[in-house]
Amino acid sequence: MPESSTSSPPTTHKFQPYTTQTHRVTKGRYITSTDPRGYVPVYEYPLNNQWIMMDVDDGFVLWTGIWKALGNSKADIVKMVEAQPELASQIRRVRGGYLKIQGTWLPYEVRCPLEENKIFPSFLEISALYR
Repeated sequence: MPESSTSSPPTTHKFQPYTTQTHRVTKGRYITSTDPRGYVPVYEYPLNNQWIMMDVDDGFVLWTGIWKALGNSKADIVKMVEAQPELASQIRRVRGGYLKIQGTWLPYEVRCPLEENKIFPSFLEISALYR
């Protein structure tokens, strides 16, 4: 006779960071009025005095954090994204709320071409998010 279990299976998310020897990924939750949830749940880790973040629920990645952590100007993000108009409908901009989560967020799936073209030499620094 099969055993029945009253416990629910562990929650898994489609987008999860990878463990690395260099990066200690933690989970956080930040309040903002610009998100319908009222907050943004994230996986995060510090890199060069910036926070690398991924939305736990939908995999959006804080491109501003990656870009600044790699020594680039925040103003250059706008120029770069404007140079790729196909991204306009996919961008999430967080303004207001906790300063740490403010900036330009891109879906996990569309971030590859930008990152591979602009920061390939430093790709290992963000490897906790992508493999």
